[in-house]
Amino acid sequence: MTADLGDQAIEWLVMLQSGDATSRDRAAFADWCAQSPDHARAAAEARSLFAAIGQTEVAQQWQESPDIQNEIVSFQSPAPKAAPTRRQPARERVFLPRQGRLAIAGAMVCALMLAVFGGLEATGPIARWTSDYSTAIGQQRVVTLADGSVAHMNTASAFSVDFSGPRREIHLEAGEVIFDVAKDASHPFVVSANGGAARAVGTVYGVRLDGDAANVTVREGIVEVTSGDREPVRITVGQQVRYDGNGGLKKITDADLAAYGSWQRGKLIFNQRTLSDVMAELERYQPGRIVVARDALRDLRVTGVFETTDPDAVFASIEQTTSARITRLPLLTIIY
Repeated sequence: MTADLGDQAIEWLVMLQSGDATSRDRAAFADWCAQSPDHARAAAEARSLFAAIGQTEVAQQWQESPDIQNEIVSFQSPAPKAAPTRRQPARERVFLPRQGRLAIAGAMVCALMLAVFGGLEATGPIARWTSDYSTAIGQQRVVTLADGSVAHMNTASAFSVDFSGPRREIHLEAGEVIFDVAKDASHPFVVSANGGAARAVGTVYGVRLDGDAANVTVREGIVEVTSGDREPVRITVGQQVRYDGNGGLKKITDADLAAYGSWQRGKLIFNQRTLSDVMAELERYQPGRIVVARDALRDLRVTGVFETTDPDAVFASIEQTTSARITRLPLLTIIY
């Protein structure tokens, strides 16, 4: 199944749930699904994705809304009991006390220092210069390696290759890469990052750097993960594990494979993620820093499907559906 079919299936479901769909549209979708097994599979995967998003009350309201478009976000403040989300006027002014204004000013100073001294690109200049392969902010790239393995590189990523020894060695220096590994039992495929390693023979798995930690997620096959002196753990299809540079190895958890790697289709998919997490993800797709200056906003829950090429749609949805305001400066966006 191609990424184009996945995109088309998502677009079909968005249109069918827009409130404007007719019986002719639904019949056309049924005809589209019947074109081939790949079409039917793409439709099933899209339905699974939308079903996962629809597990929350706010997301169900989003799906049922007659005004739904390609990029819609649903927000919900965390609370002990489910309650309808009260939408604020998009242009409501927010008056902050002096402490709040000082916090924003401090955030601006810190963010600007990070932007200047931390490198304007998430990969950093050193990784771009020293790695064998790299992507700029907002860029994705597919690389076929010498052994036939395929590396799917996300935004602001970098890695180097060493196939000269008994192991096929990859050193991930920045960002996130999903590897479709060519089978070669005599030469294990090992991705090293942040003091740990993920070893496979023939499988599909991704490794993502997150500060001083790394996340490993498996789509196909089995991967052995080691960190420091800890005993290695094995994870299989639909599982993920996180480790840090100090040898810490977290508990194995289930991965959301419906949303994982959605950037390969040009999508950012969030299911009940905090606004703070969403902004950290969005920051990887645009230059500069994003600061959420109010604690109450950081914990808002976000559900939605967005285009990786249109981060402004996320900011527009925030202003339209919450009381937050957004200030855009060169290399700095502040949400308050």
